[in-house]
Amino acid sequence: MFLVGLSLFTTQPYWDAHIGFGHSIVLLPALQVLLAYLGKIPPPTKGLTWLLLGISLIQTEVFAMIRTAVPTLAALHPVLALVLFALALTIAWQARTVVRASAATQPTPVKQITSGTLAGKREPGI
Repeated sequence: MFLVGLSLFTTQPYWDAHIGFGHSIVLLPALQVLLAYLGKIPPPTKGLTWLLLGISLIQTEVFAMIRTAVPTLAALHPVLALVLFALALTIAWQARTVVRASAATQPTPVKQITSGTLAGKREPGI
């Protein structure tokens, strides 16, 4: 959105940078799908990661092709950006609860506390 804002409100066009960024950022949802399976995320959240990837592909590839043919439908491009953001936040929130649950089930190491002694000997002056 920043690059689009620069294109709209400055005299320099940043549309090519916006398009390039859009095509490269679609790799992140693909990576997120892979990490969802490696991280043992629950099935509903895995479905959300697939949905995120699908909407990202529609956002970057389909809307690029229909931009001139069906401009009314292509006008949903900024709306889908907001949907992607909300979906990514939902996935992050659900992953956070999974991480907290797994951290709570792991045992914590117990430290031995010694008061003022090193190997059973007191230091001089104490």
